[in-house]
This record gives sequence, C-alpha cells and structure tokens, in this order.
Amino acid sequence: RAAAHACRSPPGSMGIALGRPAAGPRFAKGVWYDEHGRPERSVYDDLRDGFQASRPLDRRVKLADAPHPGFDGYYEDEVVMAFVTKSPCAAEHLLVVPKDRSLRSVRDLGPEHEDLVIHLRRVGEAQLRLRAARADSPAYVPGGAGPEFEFSFHVPPFNSIDHLHLHAFALPFNTVARRVKYWPGTPWCMTHERALARVRQPESNR
Repeated sequence: RAAAHACRSPPGSMGIALGRPAAGPRFAKGVWYDEHGRPERSVYDDLRDGFQASRPLDRRVKLADAPHPGFDGYYEDEVVMAFVTKSPCAAEHLLVVPKDRSLRSVRDLGPEHEDLVIHLRRVGEAQLRLRAARADSPAYVPGGAGPEFEFSFHVPPFNSIDHLHLHAFALPFNTVARRVKYWPGTPWCMTHERALARVRQPESNR
C-alpha cells in the first residue's frame, strides 16, 4: 500500500494518475507524512482531487443535488469539505472533513476548535436536510416531517482515517451491525454533543 501511493488512477481510468501531488514517504491510516512526521496529504485530499479510481467523485455536482443511489456530490467552503462516504451505513451518510489535516481525530480538539466543531455539524445538518427533502432519498419522509439525524466521531484507535471527520446520518441505519458501529457513548463512538462539551470544558475531561 505504501508503494502504491506514488501513482494513482484517475476516475474511469486504469492508467497512471499524472499530475498527482507528491506525498511524504510514510503512509499510515490514510495519511501521508513527511520526513518530520507532519501530515502532508490524506486520502480525503485524493478523493477531492480525483485520484481514487475505486471511488470516483464529480466535484461539479452539488452534494444537495446528487442523484440517489450514488456517490457523486460535493460541498466545500473555506473550512470543510463534505461528501457521501464510500460505504453508507444509514439512509443518508455523509462525511464532513476539516481542511486542516493536522487534526487527526476527535482527541486533538481543544477549546480553540469550538467554532470548527460547531461548523462541522452545521454543514452536515444543512446538507442532510437538503438531500433528505428529495423524494429519491432513502431518508425521505412524505409530508415534510423529515428524518432523525445523528452526528458522531469515531474515537482512536477505532477511527479508520487519521484525518478528523464527522459522520452525519439521516436515520435509519441500514443494519443492526452498522447501528452498533456508531452506537453513541461506546468506547469507539463519541457523539457530536459530547465532543463539543469536551471542547467547551476541557478541565472536566481530565
């Protein structure tokens, strides 16, 4: 896997991904690091830039307008990017990822990140509402009532990618096993509410 990062195939191609930015020499949990251990690039950067052949993404399609089922659709602002995860676990399942890749997990969040934590949820909820309001969404509820939402982070060492990301769900979950994977309050899953409380009162979490 480490050797494979030197060249990637762009969407729809089996050839070499020409133009992919060079990445650091060490790869671990979805992140490339330079010789000093600083994160240079993550698999989410690859996804955004079109260098994941197994997970094509058309950034020209707005996330709110992307068809169901499917994995197209992209949202971006100055702080975060958002898209459909490659393995949806609920009726709607989005990832909201800060552009600051130095944040590896929820454990790296401090009081200075309060605005970011709030923004992650605001973006996730706004995009979920837009998608779930469409009749082709698995989360669509006739009559305008709308589905229930959940927002959570996986806690190390149970996170799969060392680039912080918020899971945004429109319920229900697809299976019981996937519900358990994101069960609130377990050692492996922290709700957004809990993460925000930790950021606001760090002394109480020691």
